[in-house]
Amino acid sequence: MPWLFFFLIFICTGNSAAHGYEYPFQDPFVATVLGTPPKDQFQLSAVRQAGLHDLNPLHDLGLIRTKELLIHDRPVPKILWYDDTLRYSLALQRHPAPLLFVIAGTGSSYDSAHCRFLQKIFYRAGLHVVTLSSPTYANFVVSASSTQVPGYIPTDIADLYQCMEAIVRDLGPQRITSTHLTGYSLGGTQAAFLAELDSKEQRLGFDKIMLLNPAVSLITSATILDHLLSDNVANRAEAARKVADLVQELSEAYKDSNEVNFGDDFLFALHGGKMFTETDLQILIGVTFRVALANMVFASDVCTGAGYIVPRGHQIQKNETLSPYLDAAVGVSFEEYIEEYVLPYLMFQNPKLTAQQAIYACSLESIAPFLRQADHIQVLTNQDDFILTEGDMDFLQSTFGQRLTLYPFGGHCGNLRYKDNMNTMLNFFCK
Repeated sequence: MPWLFFFLIFICTGNSAAHGYEYPFQDPFVATVLGTPPKDQFQLSAVRQAGLHDLNPLHDLGLIRTKELLIHDRPVPKILWYDDTLRYSLALQRHPAPLLFVIAGTGSSYDSAHCRFLQKIFYRAGLHVVTLSSPTYANFVVSASSTQVPGYIPTDIADLYQCMEAIVRDLGPQRITSTHLTGYSLGGTQAAFLAELDSKEQRLGFDKIMLLNPAVSLITSATILDHLLSDNVANRAEAARKVADLVQELSEAYKDSNEVNFGDDFLFALHGGKMFTETDLQILIGVTFRVALANMVFASDVCTGAGYIVPRGHQIQKNETLSPYLDAAVGVSFEEYIEEYVLPYLMFQNPKLTAQQAIYACSLESIAPFLRQADHIQVLTNQDDFILTEGDMDFLQSTFGQRLTLYPFGGHCGNLRYKDNMNTMLNFFCK
């Protein structure tokens, strides 16, 4: 794949990581799809050389595992029976240690490739590590969302905070020496809001927080992702066909797997050895976002009985084909979901709330005074991250100053596993 863009970075504020930065992909869309090649990824041995105890196949037995938590004791639609409890991953040290929470990005689970990678590194570095699904992931919508209408950050943050408190209680506060927080993409944005919430509630006491490739405005960034599809197809019919093609490829890629994760870890597998044009890459990213959105919309509509996708009053049977509902769901853009589904729900709950107020509440600008003085928060992002506008970048630089590390390229989370990026994270959390 030829490199299509070359970036000259001139940064007056924040920390520029341009000098000597050798991440291999300088095109943002290539970086986003291909991520970090294995040879350039941060290696576990850089944290600590493996000892004999690490080679023991029983070493981590019971210490890194998927756990389930009952957050809400309420009926679950039969078609979603398997999502009645919140699933998360816990990597537990044998002794008291700092605890790091990791929040997945839009539509991604606690078991996404990025979450697994971060958990492995920080567990080797001596931390307890809990990875959590995004509130936009179906399991979270069904099991942990108080409203089951995801996409409004203040509510989603309250739900995440409740889950974190329950996990800490289950783990036992005596095993935790300090509590840290990170998240990538939308998870990074939510980490900032969690920090602001905890500064008021003071029930978790986050010590260090790092935002990885955060969106400044949920609405703006999600719309950009959606338009990577809509701006590159002729009409809704072609968009639906592109989604159907990806679902078919996804089915083939996962035909021998017990779980399909519509997150950040199947783009590379789908790309394979194909030579895609820049338009192809944009469509692939846009379609992936639309598929994740469709899963969220479907889960929410089934749980609430709103009649947005599934006819009101209809109970989906176990042997009923879901194709008509999924076809309808993938046709819904993020803008339509917000305007037709989320905002009417919010305004019904609070008639005094305006659309402008709701949208502003989902932007980091709404908590800017807190972020400016929050010395325990740092940000890592890329100059070429296409989910950020020029105004978003200005906001990050003026708000975080020297607490912002800006890499010259890497697209959206493409360089998250790169050795330089991981060294910066480890230096922040472990020193």
